[in-house]
Amino acid sequence: ADRPLMVDVNEWWSLDEALDALPQLAGLGVAYCEQPLRAGDGDGRTLKKRSPLPIYVDEDCHRLDDVAACAEIAHGINIKLAKSGGIREAIRMAHAARALGLGVMLGCMIESGLGIAAGCAVAPLCDHVDLDGNLLIAEDPWPGVELVDGVQVPSEKAGLGVERA
Repeated sequence: ADRPLMVDVNEWWSLDEALDALPQLAGLGVAYCEQPLRAGDGDGRTLKKRSPLPIYVDEDCHRLDDVAACAEIAHGINIKLAKSGGIREAIRMAHAARALGLGVMLGCMIESGLGIAAGCAVAPLCDHVDLDGNLLIAEDPWPGVELVDGVQVPSEKAGLGVERA
């Protein structure tokens, strides 16, 4: 089945490069572009207005206090529990983003199944979810989240459902 494609530029483009590339990505059916400009780049407002694709920010949005400013430069935010401080702050960020009309993505760092399980608890609040950090660890010290047909499925055990390996 067809799956949506998102592009994460990781702060690599200038405004001119973004304005050149984004129409091409839109033409290819890309759903949105994450962090095309450097965090704090003053051209964020201009890009948001002129982009044919929704812009999501990651490096600009770490905590609840960042969300309101992100509404001026982006169409959505990427929440990472490892950066935000945990489940509670992530939930607050998601609700604040919704109140401002922003889309919400949940991402992760390279982290164990413990971090991914915590992310799974927040995932229902999000439009887009990218929780794969535990798949990049050879021996996960906190297994419990299972990959089924490309989807991370949390354990049905109590709590976060993970146990030390």
